[in-house]
Amino acid sequence: MMQEKWKEFSLYKQGLILIVIVFLSTNLGAFLGVLASFMSILTPFIIGIFIAYFLSRPVIKLEKRFEKSGSTFVRKKAHVLSVVTVLAIVILIVTVIASYVMPIIARNLVDLTASLPNYYLETLNWVRGMGEEHWLYNLLPPIPEDPSEFDPTELINNGVLAFMTGALGTIASNIVAMTTGVFHFAMGMVVALYLLLYRHMVLGLADRIAKVFIRPKALDFLKSYVRKSNEVFYKFISAQFLDACVLGTLATIMLALLRVEYAVTLGLLLGICNMIPFFGSIFASLVAVVVTLFTGGPQQALILMGCLLVLQQIDANFIGPKITGDALGLNPLLIVTSIFIGGHLMGIVGMFIAVPVAAMCRIFLDDYLTIRERKLGIRSD
Repeated sequence: MMQEKWKEFSLYKQGLILIVIVFLSTNLGAFLGVLASFMSILTPFIIGIFIAYFLSRPVIKLEKRFEKSGSTFVRKKAHVLSVVTVLAIVILIVTVIASYVMPIIARNLVDLTASLPNYYLETLNWVRGMGEEHWLYNLLPPIPEDPSEFDPTELINNGVLAFMTGALGTIASNIVAMTTGVFHFAMGMVVALYLLLYRHMVLGLADRIAKVFIRPKALDFLKSYVRKSNEVFYKFISAQFLDACVLGTLATIMLALLRVEYAVTLGLLLGICNMIPFFGSIFASLVAVVVTLFTGGPQQALILMGCLLVLQQIDANFIGPKITGDALGLNPLLIVTSIFIGGHLMGIVGMFIAVPVAAMCRIFLDDYLTIRERKLGIRSD
């Protein structure tokens, strides 16, 4: 009797799932719109979760230091004091960046965007000086006799500089999105504050829920992989971020000493792009050299190219390994493939997280193959 009821219930579930799938497939656009609206509401909470995740380790380390304090009050309030201290430092850093750095970047982007048509005309004149027989002459559109007649929209439509213009537009739109997301960030900081304050309660509740729905053996297996994944992901992302901050600061100082225009913006670009293995630093260096070529001339561009090569070698051989510590041990081909896949699926964010995700997948695959080899009696070399 019970078996028949269970079969009826299973058929009911299968039918319900089928109806839901058909409904979603026929109303996919409306469903995605509702999902997007729901995700926009959850944006502050998602930001708060990420902030709390990346600040959890500094909070824990600072809490251990407070627990060793000679003051009884500090020892009793170690957890609260560590959370408040770390968040106060983050807010101070964000305030300084928003007050002093962001206005400089905004001005640089406005000036650079306004100057792009002039740089474009200079390029056209330079190509025209090579003569009509040169192959580059036929690739570029005709040069107007009167520069005032030049239509700036040609710069956007032209295929030669479309990539560079699009990249600058993307950077500008991201910066604007960051400035307009102040409210979300502020709410995210509030969410992060409560998550960090009640970290043990949240983790305890998650553990209780997992124990109710997951069998003990499977739960232990899941926890082990969560710990491994967290270790790989956190170490890589935090190390890359710290390396990007160091490189961006050094690059900005170097650009300022070389009297390169837009030094702060280009230095920030070099630091951010350095978080993308292989391609990031190459792309940012090319942009910096091209911008310097137009603003400072060939000699300054060549000097900058040499200095950037030296700085990147120092970072690759000394700064990076010192900060990152043990490498992830990934094959370069796997790194390049993961970056391409991550960029295709999630854009710039996907390129940032592609390498640690690939490292986690490699760990899962190695463990799975080890288990299968043991069952089959195969020795792994």
